[in-house]
Amino acid sequence: MYKFIKKNGIHIASGGITMGIVGMALVGAAMMAPPELVSKDHECLSMNIYHESRGERAEGQIAVAFTTINRVKHTQWPSTICEVVYQPKQFSWTHLIKNQSPKETKAWKRAQVIARDVLIGNVVDPTKGAVFYHANWIKNPYWAKEMTLTKIIGNHLFYTWDGVWDDDDKRDTD
Repeated sequence: MYKFIKKNGIHIASGGITMGIVGMALVGAAMMAPPELVSKDHECLSMNIYHESRGERAEGQIAVAFTTINRVKHTQWPSTICEVVYQPKQFSWTHLIKNQSPKETKAWKRAQVIARDVLIGNVVDPTKGAVFYHANWIKNPYWAKEMTLTKIIGNHLFYTWDGVWDDDDKRDTD
């Protein structure tokens, strides 16, 4: 406790506590109302981060989250996070994994924190607006020729899309 008090500018004098500017800022921040989250959106985004990228570093998990959010903002996808996540055959875990309950507690908690931070605007989009991605072990997905590669993060390649298919190809899976 003493290290925390000293580190954060809280001074103890004559048995009473006086606070420096940093200490007052901590109290002020603690008194502010936390940002409101739609719990269903948070849950769906957390699940997508967990299942799609739990083995990636934070930037890769943030990128997966933003790809989901970018789809919500795009005219070619549904307008809610849960509808985007559970749209048929868009994210492989939604149709390939029978029991989707998170098994790795630490990874699940991290996915929840990242989802929260993305939803409340604490982080920026590292993908430059990507709406598609795939793992690097998937070689040349048919839809990638319609896209612009914007970023490679960990094991994933991220793409933007102008919203127009040049031929009869249809979106199938990430």
